[in-house]
Parts: sequence; C-alpha cells; structure tokens
Amino acid sequence: MVQSVFLDTDVMLDYLENRNKEVRDIIAQLLLLHKKERVTLVTSAFNIAELIDKEFEIHFIGWCLKEKMSCDETLSKLRRDEEYFRVVSENNQETIEKGIQDFVFKNKIAVLSFPESYEYQEFYDLIYKRQLKSQDAVVVATAQGWKITYFLTNDSNLAKRIDDLFDVYKLRDEKLREAFRNNVLETI
Repeated sequence: MVQSVFLDTDVMLDYLENRNKEVRDIIAQLLLLHKKERVTLVTSAFNIAELIDKEFEIHFIGWCLKEKMSCDETLSKLRRDEEYFRVVSENNQETIEKGIQDFVFKNKIAVLSFPESYEYQEFYDLIYKRQLKSQDAVVVATAQGWKITYFLTNDSNLAKRIDDLFDVYKLRDEKLREAFRNNVLETI
C-alpha cells in the first residue's frame, strides 16, 4: 500500500515562498517520490483556501513595505482598506493562482474534503477534547477521514495535540526533519 503524506499550509508556504531551504528540499524529494507513485501527497480543501489567503497576505504586506508603510499602517490597511486590497489583489492574483496551481494541480496533489464515511463524533472530540481551533479541526478531520500516514506541519501547538493520531513531523524542527528523512524518505 502506498503511504500518504498530508501537507499542512505552513509547509506548502515554506516550499512556495522558499522560506526554509531544508523544508523545501524535503518537499522537492516528496514531489519526486509522488511522481514515481511511491507516495501520495495530499492536503485539504481548507488548506488550499488558507494557502490563497496567506499568499495574498504575503504579497499585500510586501507591497506595503515597498510603499514604506509603517507596521501600524500596514496592519490597518490589511484589515480595513478595501481599495488597497482591491489594487494588490488585482496586481497579484494571477501570480498567486499560477504558483498554487503549478504546485498543487500540476503535481497532482490530492485535495481532500471529509469522506462520506467520516464519524462526526471524532470531529467534536477534536474541538472539545483536543481543543483544536475550528480550522485545524477541519484539516485534521480530513486527514483522519482519509487515513493518511504522515502529517507534515510546522505548527508546534497542532503537532502536540495530534501526535497520537498520525506520525506528525514538524519540518522546521531539525531533529524531526532528520527523523523524517531517515525514517520515512529513505524507506520509501
């Protein structure tokens, strides 16, 4: 059986924005293994929506910095100024869409939502017992429903709360990154 690797938003951003070379290298290795059908790469529909949001925020804040806006001005415009949002959106939408499509769709990363057979009691448990934020609960429930093997994230809080559900690896943590390389990549 081919093992599945779930990519959380922050891991995809590390790859797309080249924020962390080590994480980017691991994702590049996984993409090669995925193309050879030795592993399946998956994410959730929520992660794609969040990825679009985060990419837009990165471009928006970059534009504000280019305009030499202060941190306060940037935060104010990020939350309230529809005209700035429209301008930055129009200027960056195509770039953001192309980057995400090239990464997710050209690489045929599966974008999942809850399977019909998902036990919703587990969803309540994620929110109430594990105290996950609703968006994290959606992501984890999707991964649970599809019985993924490995969950890659950089969110320490999330990783602690779900480490008994999956093999969770925080790829920015050097020890866990090396463990993933040694225990997973080399065995696939």
